[in-house]
Amino acid sequence: MRWIPTVVAFAAASALAQPEAIEVTIDPGVRSEAYSGRVYLVMTPSDDDGPTPREQLNSWFGPPPVVAWDVENIEPGEALTLSGFDLMHVGQHGDAWRTGEWAAQAVARVSLDSPKPGEGDGDLFSEPITIDMGAANSEVLGSFTLDRACEKPVFEPTRWTDLFAIESALLSAFHGRPVEMRASVTLPESLSEDDIRTYPVVYYVTGFSGNESEVLRYMERMPHPELMGDAIVVGLDATNYWGHSVFADSAVTGPWGAALVEELIPELEAEFRGAQDAEHRYVTGISSGGWGSLWVQIASPVGFAGVWSHVPDPVDFNAFQTVDIYADGANIYDCEDGSPRPLGRRGAEVMLWARDFIERERVLGPGGQIGSFEAVFSPALEDGTPTLLFDRDTGLIDPRVAEAWKAYDIRRKLEREWGDKQDSLSGKLRVYGGEMDNFYLGEAVDMLAEAMEAMGADEEIVVIEGLPHTFHWEGDADMWRTIAERWESAGK
Repeated sequence: MRWIPTVVAFAAASALAQPEAIEVTIDPGVRSEAYSGRVYLVMTPSDDDGPTPREQLNSWFGPPPVVAWDVENIEPGEALTLSGFDLMHVGQHGDAWRTGEWAAQAVARVSLDSPKPGEGDGDLFSEPITIDMGAANSEVLGSFTLDRACEKPVFEPTRWTDLFAIESALLSAFHGRPVEMRASVTLPESLSEDDIRTYPVVYYVTGFSGNESEVLRYMERMPHPELMGDAIVVGLDATNYWGHSVFADSAVTGPWGAALVEELIPELEAEFRGAQDAEHRYVTGISSGGWGSLWVQIASPVGFAGVWSHVPDPVDFNAFQTVDIYADGANIYDCEDGSPRPLGRRGAEVMLWARDFIERERVLGPGGQIGSFEAVFSPALEDGTPTLLFDRDTGLIDPRVAEAWKAYDIRRKLEREWGDKQDSLSGKLRVYGGEMDNFYLGEAVDMLAEAMEAMGADEEIVVIEGLPHTFHWEGDADMWRTIAERWESAGK
């Protein structure tokens, strides 16, 4: 069923100044305590019969206009006028967003765990209404009642897949509140035939914004399901308020790596008859999950028997997408010749520009891709927020923060630690970059390959000709064959 907006009539546009205010009220029926946080007005064209404005708020490509305000102590039932469009992003809509009728929705961010405002558990939102952006004789553009709350997504189990969740003692202690870790567990059919047999385990780290269900789409897409054999497949949920944990211990997001290795894995493998043996425990992932899976293997060299990392986020910060963050005068927004820096492409066509993409993140708040990097890699400020890598107005990178990021630069980490970890890591690293990666990630993989070769490390780190930002299915097939061969050779 498609939503039908309620129409609010305003006077026709005139020569008077346009209003830059909305009225917002929190329904006491959905929240009883005062609210402090960020409130959004998100708009889509009135003739858009697709998802509601709220459901398009977090879109990367062609996102709708959004305005935001930070508020404190709004009491339920209190009508509050939010004025001024100081914090806004209109993107491709340009000046056109200030004219005509738009479907509009108000959203209030509540969840401390979701990176997506308007989608997290407890986030508030209003019914969509139609507003006239050219209505000059009205004091406010519209009145919105936040009378609905998002609910925690319900995992849909299948015959062989279910949800596994624990409350992490490590993450809860770090954040001073209960923090849950979630994973999907897909069991082999043969598990019902034998109540003693154990199985190798593959941990899949999701890409950015993916949750524990993403692994199901991966298994549906793979062109060689017959190679999976008998193994337990675990889909890890890496999302948090700041974006993607990449399962690295962080001064801002907390000890996600330690929580995975010390808490979730032992409990999960004990419950589902995993091998409970690092010789038969593997990790893989794509994009941010490609980076995270590689980091997990390197950080816990004896904890996993191998990693297959697909099109990972930057593994060498000399090629942080298209910028060398260590270079003098490095700028996130502008290339060395002064031209705008691209962030995403489809073939030769640029689809995302760094400045525009980051300006939207600035309006939405924590949870975006670039801010997620800072949340994991940067030192924490006194208030617990990350130190910014670059000035949000100019794009200039702070060299002191870039220096701190070297702790998470995978190429540099391997150069620092290979002497000590060579025996436990040799033969375990497989990294597949894409020559035509949609987010310009291939060059960093190439740099990592050159560095490892210079150290005499014989790891499979390659850039695949013509590969965009997707799985290298030949490498994935190699993973499943390797798992089966090792299990068989162990006499399991």
